[in-house]
Amino acid sequence: MASFGLSPDEQKLVFPVQGGFLGKVYATGMPIVVTDVDALERDEASEIRLVCPQGVPAILVAVPVTLDRRCVGVLVANRHPDSATMVDEDLKVMKIIASLLAQTVHISELIAKEKEVLEQQNRELQEVLAEKFQPENLVVQSGAMQKTMAMVKQVAGTDAAVLLRGESGTGKTLLARTIHFNSPRRKGAFVEVNCAALPASLIESELFGHEKGSFTGAHALRIGRFEMARGGTIFLDEIGELPLETQSKILRVFQDGTFERLGSSETLHSDARIICATNCDLESMVREKKFREDLYYRLMVVPIHVPPLRNRRSDIVPLVLNFLRTFMAKHGKKVAVSREALDFMQQYTWPGNVRELENTLERTVVLATDGETLSAQGIPVLDRLFPAMVGAVGGAPHLAAPVVSAGGGFGFASNLDQNRQSVFQTPPDAARKPYQRAVLTREILEQALAATNGHQTLAARALGVTLRQLRYRIQQLDMEPRDFRK
Repeated sequence: MASFGLSPDEQKLVFPVQGGFLGKVYATGMPIVVTDVDALERDEASEIRLVCPQGVPAILVAVPVTLDRRCVGVLVANRHPDSATMVDEDLKVMKIIASLLAQTVHISELIAKEKEVLEQQNRELQEVLAEKFQPENLVVQSGAMQKTMAMVKQVAGTDAAVLLRGESGTGKTLLARTIHFNSPRRKGAFVEVNCAALPASLIESELFGHEKGSFTGAHALRIGRFEMARGGTIFLDEIGELPLETQSKILRVFQDGTFERLGSSETLHSDARIICATNCDLESMVREKKFREDLYYRLMVVPIHVPPLRNRRSDIVPLVLNFLRTFMAKHGKKVAVSREALDFMQQYTWPGNVRELENTLERTVVLATDGETLSAQGIPVLDRLFPAMVGAVGGAPHLAAPVVSAGGGFGFASNLDQNRQSVFQTPPDAARKPYQRAVLTREILEQALAATNGHQTLAARALGVTLRQLRYRIQQLDMEPRDFRK
């Protein structure tokens, strides 16, 4: 009930929708003008006296608030005894106000319905994610990974801080989500922060939030990630990249869960569980004074090592089959894989770990023809695409057992003709070139465009760059992709 001129106790009055003066207006949807209260029935008269506690007026006007031919409320007003207007005029004004109120009710109902739908979708999504990130749904066959998963299961039911350590691409984010969705906090938010991706000038604002006007560009209040993660989990990925000045503030949150927004002196609390991940050598960073020693010991409550893919080779084949199913469905292709190709992938060292394996298999499906059976020569690993980068990454090819094609080099795809097979052959002195970073040279672009028959989208995917980056570089070099079509 909304009102004007009533006390808080009077505003709490509840009127039945059946019977009584207001109930009659609600049930019939017709306006009523009362000029003689004493002529009404007892219950109706007593109801009017409740509506008008400061004295029964000479005239009372009540109109229904109608929405889509249904009554959603009743608007009642006392006519002032000294009013100079006619009752019909008052009734007309009341109907206009009731129509405006109906639109407000309509908007409120839409918001409530949309909120209900979003809450239901959120519950369903939480259930799907909780099912997806169950430990039994992860590929764990190697002994090294089984030990890791045993620790994950053991700490999931606690609130202990966890530090996931391992090389880039080993699946630390996946394990962090697994811990969250198998913990008592699974119904709360999982907030992920990539510390390496945030500039030092903004990372504190992202983590702790800021007040309006606290610095140039702070046009409104911003809620930080620690506040967002209340009741849930915050995952700080690449925590070794945090600036030293931010590390001290993170340590405070670790110790007592308190922090302040930028520009505010109010102390806030966060009960979020903290999971961190890093591929850095924290011990060396502590010795070199690049990482706080007190934060290091606070992080090491439950350290979990995630082994690289080369140390869990029995997981490679199940991962390959799982990724192939996913990408065949995504790109609408059917691709078979030979035993020779599986052996090759199991022997490859995968310096980029599971991430490199996943990207290689998507590249394979994109470049393969529908119905093709992949051979060992048809797996486009980066060593074959960019042999000149071998020296920059590790000094030697990442192949435990190289597969040599008939042409003497590493073939790119078994379904390409002889000219296209020889495009990505390894030059004899490739491993000795002192390359420092990947550059889209004219030679590399010519190789990629020739192998993909001038198809820029496929060439961009094969090179691991965006289509926009590829086109910009082609324009810089004044190249014409149509020249490579056969």
